[in-house]
Amino acid sequence: MKEQINDPYATLGVSSKKEGVHKATKNLSKGLYPGAFCQIVPVATSLPEEVKNNFVQIIHSDGVGTKSNVAYIAMKEGLGTSFLKTLPQDAVVMNTDDMACVGVTDDIYISNHIARNSNRVDDEALALIIEGYAEFFKKMETLGIKLYNAGGETADVGSYTTTMGIDVTACATIPKEEVIDCNNITEGEYIVGLASYGQSTYEDKENSGIRSNGLTLAINTLLHPDYRKYKEAMDQTVNEENLFVGNYHLEDKLEGTSLTIAEAILSPTRTFLPVLKKMKESKIVPSGIIHCSGGGLTKSINFGNNIAYIKDKVNSIKVPPIFKEIQRIRNIDDYNMYQTLNMGIGMEIIVKTMEDAEKIIEIAKSFNIDSAVIGHTEKTNGGNMVKINNDNKLVYTKEK
Repeated sequence: MKEQINDPYATLGVSSKKEGVHKATKNLSKGLYPGAFCQIVPVATSLPEEVKNNFVQIIHSDGVGTKSNVAYIAMKEGLGTSFLKTLPQDAVVMNTDDMACVGVTDDIYISNHIARNSNRVDDEALALIIEGYAEFFKKMETLGIKLYNAGGETADVGSYTTTMGIDVTACATIPKEEVIDCNNITEGEYIVGLASYGQSTYEDKENSGIRSNGLTLAINTLLHPDYRKYKEAMDQTVNEENLFVGNYHLEDKLEGTSLTIAEAILSPTRTFLPVLKKMKESKIVPSGIIHCSGGGLTKSINFGNNIAYIKDKVNSIKVPPIFKEIQRIRNIDDYNMYQTLNMGIGMEIIVKTMEDAEKIIEIAKSFNIDSAVIGHTEKTNGGNMVKINNDNKLVYTKEK
């Protein structure tokens, strides 16, 4: 039996908890609502007093990350270029769904940045990426969600980008009365989980649930060593024996799904904006919303004051096959799986009543998205805590 890995990211030069980033930014302003999921800042001082007194602004940046390397390898392996078109969705959703956690569900301005090595990613490939933005904006518009193209920049920077980097900055202005501040999370509330997998009514095919988080781990765990020939898609500072250690070629099927491994890894990051917009229209006011991105199902530990998130029913939402395979191949313990990957739960909504929780579940069902009450909140004596499945080995703590 292989030795169980306690910190899968350490061997890949990545931190799932981003301790260094948090340390470096601890003295920076946390904005108007320090407990909110996204930083919220004032609108421009030159605006009329009525606007300044009643509105706030959210500016957010995120990107695709190493997921783009899989699209690159698929292109080089002759599997087509269609995957390039879905990468913009990943970049956009990693921003919009973070912003949704503070109350933004519409009228979002998107500026994109594409960095590429033009010797490897040609103009035809670049055009497909740009087209992908337009297609995703159009799809969201059919759902009543307006995303505005605010331009962007394309840079040929082969000296530091080996393949391509796709990033987005998003901006929105909302009334102060609509702000969702996670500092309002209290004891005795219900946690509703929204599934990251399956096929929602607004998706074209089955989604593996992987999203755009934990991709460095997923890629280097699932893909076969044959792909080590693509040195440009590898971190040259990491021991090669830790990279591409899996059993899968891109065209192989992922058991338990209708997807190939390429399709599973490159499943477009699901947006929950349609669910959250309908929730807002239904006058449901959550105490907090947590996007389960970096930090997986322990992300909530960073929000609220002296709160224990008791997620004793996460098994109500299944763990998708892609996560089971990552865990099996690299032999990762449950503790690190849950704090690295979303494990099938892409977003958590925290509400005061079971009635509101049941309404959210019905809304999610209308979009063919699995959901369930996965736990509740309790008060702690100091600091925050996440406990998963009533397993005393899956307890995570953070001092405040």
